[in-house]
Amino acid sequence: MPAPPPSPLPPNRKSLTLLLSSLPFLITFTHIFLSPYTKVEESFTLHAVHDVLAYGFWDHITFPGAVPRSFLPPILLGLITYPFSALFVALGVIKTKIGVQLLIRLILASFFSLSFNHLAASLQIVYGTPSRVWFTLLSLGTFHTSYYAGRTLPNFTALPGVLWSISQVIRSESSPTAKEGQTQLRNAIIILTALATIVRLELALFVLPLALSLVVLQRATIGQVIQWGLIGGFGSLAITSPIDYTLWLPALSHPDFPFNSPSQLLWPELSSIIYNALEGHSEEWGIMPFHYYFTNSIPKLLVGNFALVGLAGGLWASARVGGQKLMRQVGCWDKSRAGRGVGRLLTVWGLSISSVLVGLSALGHKEWRFILPILPILHIISALSASNLWSLPPPSSYLRPLARLAVLGLLAVNLLATGVMTFLSVNNYPGGEVWQALEAAGVAEGEKIWFPSYPLQTGATLFTFTHDHAAGQGLAFWPALPAAEEPRWVYDKSEGVNLSNSEWMDGVDFVVTGDWAGLTEDGWEMVAEVGGLEGVGKAPGQYKVEARWGRKLAILKKD
Repeated sequence: MPAPPPSPLPPNRKSLTLLLSSLPFLITFTHIFLSPYTKVEESFTLHAVHDVLAYGFWDHITFPGAVPRSFLPPILLGLITYPFSALFVALGVIKTKIGVQLLIRLILASFFSLSFNHLAASLQIVYGTPSRVWFTLLSLGTFHTSYYAGRTLPNFTALPGVLWSISQVIRSESSPTAKEGQTQLRNAIIILTALATIVRLELALFVLPLALSLVVLQRATIGQVIQWGLIGGFGSLAITSPIDYTLWLPALSHPDFPFNSPSQLLWPELSSIIYNALEGHSEEWGIMPFHYYFTNSIPKLLVGNFALVGLAGGLWASARVGGQKLMRQVGCWDKSRAGRGVGRLLTVWGLSISSVLVGLSALGHKEWRFILPILPILHIISALSASNLWSLPPPSSYLRPLARLAVLGLLAVNLLATGVMTFLSVNNYPGGEVWQALEAAGVAEGEKIWFPSYPLQTGATLFTFTHDHAAGQGLAFWPALPAAEEPRWVYDKSEGVNLSNSEWMDGVDFVVTGDWAGLTEDGWEMVAEVGGLEGVGKAPGQYKVEARWGRKLAILKKD
């Protein structure tokens, strides 16, 4: 009998486990420090956490955002952040509010990393150590997962719970007792349902087909999945509805608030889905073709992993239509745990993947982060595919060197793409850089700085308003935010301002804007600027591409 193929793993498994467990923290933290600022999509959660820590100026009343979200996730994130922030402020480690913003993102990335490691450990238990190795390398080697893991988008505040739930379902396959397996499935359905209810309702397209698959596969009964869903849905609503109603009610009279009935505040996520999807307001942000997720988002998210997913899915599909001989000749999918694992995964999760892709493709407005829940499943499939290719047994062992070279090549493609996209992305937050430019602009005590929408969309947040003295007492005796810088400045974020209104402009001393031409003609002096990425395009010469840089924001002072 031929000897098993050599494993790429070092003999010291404890060191390997420590290394693999450290990578999610190391990579996501690196992304946060390289790119510390945020975009407008992250502002609701980030500013709500600011409110929890500061208890002063309740920004959501003045600027409620496009649609309301539940306050429970940012409240929990704020409460978890508070003791660390208060300690680091007291010790002098955090000296400005920007340090608190970094801390919030690091804590969110830590939850991602912990849940990621839980899922990776489940793969190791069920499919073997090589599957964990490749899952870690192939997942973290792509850009979007690791770069956004510490960003306070609702999709990514839900991601740790999604990863943990997927892990529970996978781990239930090898539970020592049926009771333990049922408990793991119950926990997964409850958490996913709660996340769908509170954070992102499109998760219903993920969890409902999963529940149906578990029933069809006789891993749970109809009564069980209904009971678990009711606990997750109504249980979470019972907690969040009083909180959201109380905190959103003062914003109901705001002219930009999209809702007009107090009842819409009881379940913000449902009201937002009705407003965006059913009433069509999301299409104001752009309409994409039906095939967008299939031809744009998935290839962009998976990069090199796309080939591995395609190979695994194609071989699995060929077996369903009588292609077992091909399976034996090409992949030995019928002989390895990893190969059989692809079939088991698709049997459980295939309906969820299809439901998310088809259901969200029916909507006009599409964004890659909407299909985020299926991304871990696709990464797992790519890892199982890579694991199988790395250890091809006879009669395909003669293909093993070529297969290994292909897998390493795809991993290299991931890393190269991640490096390029990271380089471009970290230079795309001019609004976040404004606070440093203002320090050198000579702003005096009590002077007013007006921020129109563009700098607020590209990184300027309440945490970058380092000279703002409006924060309240905080959660407790020990402040979670450091003392504001001196001198005191007044930050103005008024929207819909008519620049020709001389009476209003007379009260403004500085303007931070991306549209400076008209103001400089009216006598405003440019005292500082912030550069950034203008775009990427073809450079002179064949096959050459260049990144174009330029002025993104100007700080203007009244002459």
